[in-house]
Amino acid sequence: MLGQKAPKLDTVFCDCEQARIIPVNGNAKVNKTIPPEGQGTKQEISEHKQRTKYAFEKEHHSAWYKLIINTNGHLCLNITPSKKEDDYDFMLFKGAANGFCDSLSSHRIKPVRACISRDKEDLDGKTGMSYKGRKEFVNEGVGDAYVTPIYVTKGEIYYLVLDNVYEKGEGHSIQFYFEEPVKIKGVILDEKNKPLIAEIALTNPIGDTVFQTKSNMDGTYEFDAPLRRNQNYSLNFYNDSTFIFTKNLTLKDSSSLKDIRTLLPYLRKGLKYSVGSINFKPGLTEYLPQALPSINNLYKLLKKNKNLKIKIIGHSNGRGFESEKSILAFTNSRAERISGYLLNKGIDNSRVYTEGRGDKEMLFKLPGATEEQQEQNRRVEVLVLEF
Repeated sequence: MLGQKAPKLDTVFCDCEQARIIPVNGNAKVNKTIPPEGQGTKQEISEHKQRTKYAFEKEHHSAWYKLIINTNGHLCLNITPSKKEDDYDFMLFKGAANGFCDSLSSHRIKPVRACISRDKEDLDGKTGMSYKGRKEFVNEGVGDAYVTPIYVTKGEIYYLVLDNVYEKGEGHSIQFYFEEPVKIKGVILDEKNKPLIAEIALTNPIGDTVFQTKSNMDGTYEFDAPLRRNQNYSLNFYNDSTFIFTKNLTLKDSSSLKDIRTLLPYLRKGLKYSVGSINFKPGLTEYLPQALPSINNLYKLLKKNKNLKIKIIGHSNGRGFESEKSILAFTNSRAERISGYLLNKGIDNSRVYTEGRGDKEMLFKLPGATEEQQEQNRRVEVLVLEF
């Protein structure tokens, strides 16, 4: 837009001694940077100096970062080029409070993690450390884009150096975060406590699938998945003949994720079902991103069961409206937002109806409800009209 200033670019430093300091308390970020230009005043990295194949052949356009670790955990990072054609390699070194940069020049210190090549076409040039990675080091040539995380402890210092091999680059951004492997285990039963085979999908806050599997013949399932700190996830369950269900979880719940018992009720005419996670932003008809897997499961259920007709019922969290008519219209609009998605996917409009109930059926009464409980009030439910 005219009159708006372009966002200020973050600074990069091309030498170890001037490395930009990044305190890593949990999630941390380097925003889009000024493109690094050249190697700086020193050529500090090369295969000869580090005496390892997991090093830059030489520095081309390098950026140095000094990471001050302020918490314990498995450190992950995403490096995203501003221009996907740029080719970023990176190395991570265990540092020290003083003298690391001098030691790097004279003692041939080897990295603790390095990724010198990747398949940038699939990931738009992204690289980093995460549980997507299978190795601690990836050398030059066609290889993985990610290496495994490293466990760090409070008070440690690490040096991260990036190198773009191409001229006329456009900089990069970096996201630092902590991710922990968690065992998720449970059983899926029908309303008569008999085991069910069901699809299971673990999704992140923007609705992307992190892990997908199916329960066994006896209804049990077990898998390991990396969960980020301070991030909400959804465990989505789907079976063709039962209603869908979603369980919300976080890393803090890890102790209770080894014994999850899920009951999926059969579809019956006249019954109303709680979806579990189709919630909305405050005062808006826009659903939260993590609702998308549940909406897609609802679509799959309608597509599979041709005789199924439903009514989507919208709810609100309290008033803020001048009249009963306006709040009912608003919550009906929330229901219509979901029905519109289903119709756009090809479901016939004669199979999906909507209704707004306003604030008559809040799950948690005000005042006194927590933010999480108020979010659960902003929901839709599904009534089976025909089956």
